[in-house]
Amino acid sequence: MQTAVSGLGTSSVVAEGAGESQRFRLPSVDRAMNLLELLASSRRGLTLSELSRKLSIPKSTTYYLVYTLVTRGYVQRTNSGHYSLGFRFADVASASTAGLNLSTLAKPYLRQIAARLNLTTILAVLGGAEAVIIGKVTWARDGDGGGGAWVGRHLDLHCTAQGKALIANLPDDELDKLLTGRELAQSTNKTILSLPALKAHLAEVRANGYSVNDEEHVLGARAVAAPVVDSWGVVIAAISVRGSTHQIPSSRLRELGGEMVRAARDMSLQL
Repeated sequence: MQTAVSGLGTSSVVAEGAGESQRFRLPSVDRAMNLLELLASSRRGLTLSELSRKLSIPKSTTYYLVYTLVTRGYVQRTNSGHYSLGFRFADVASASTAGLNLSTLAKPYLRQIAARLNLTTILAVLGGAEAVIIGKVTWARDGDGGGGAWVGRHLDLHCTAQGKALIANLPDDELDKLLTGRELAQSTNKTILSLPALKAHLAEVRANGYSVNDEEHVLGARAVAAPVVDSWGVVIAAISVRGSTHQIPSSRLRELGGEMVRAARDMSLQL
């Protein structure tokens, strides 16, 4: 009899705990999280109607959720009317355990490349409208061309190899949203200074599969980078090498481009 009473008491506590769990949960937060998880699993993005149907909530409710997340930067809309995760996630990821895990995973690649090529090797991610360095291995004894590169440093997108590799595959409307209204600061006389010119240059980056910074950020320094993608083909990082113009003469850029493409591909497969 006591066992039965004890069992009944335990069940009551469990039921009460479950009831409290449901009572304190906010349906709007649950819906927002479900929406974000749904977008994270979609490669091409989803329309408002698709989101409404898959989440089993009214289209008007879906619109308010999406609108709120768009204004916060966690969701973005393309010209085709599809919604996908926004740039704000890159800011969060770069400072999160995920960013640290990516840096840890990349470390062996960075060391191997730095040792083989005798160049400084860097891993960067997109952080809002800048690139953020999350990993670095220095190998060359005679420096890497100046300008400074350290973990945590923010870099311009338009005049660095890492930045261009991170944004080269963005659709035009996303690139516009990212850079319109922002001054493309001139670092050297080789810096690209207009968005149309940058877009034309990024078309070349896509065709080559890698990006080059030819003294565009610091005179006397060059860099070559390639994008690292996740299992959905989304660019999540850029791996690069940098050095002085003596270490990286123009004649070596194509060779290093191939090296970065292979390194990025290997990292992508590992991910």
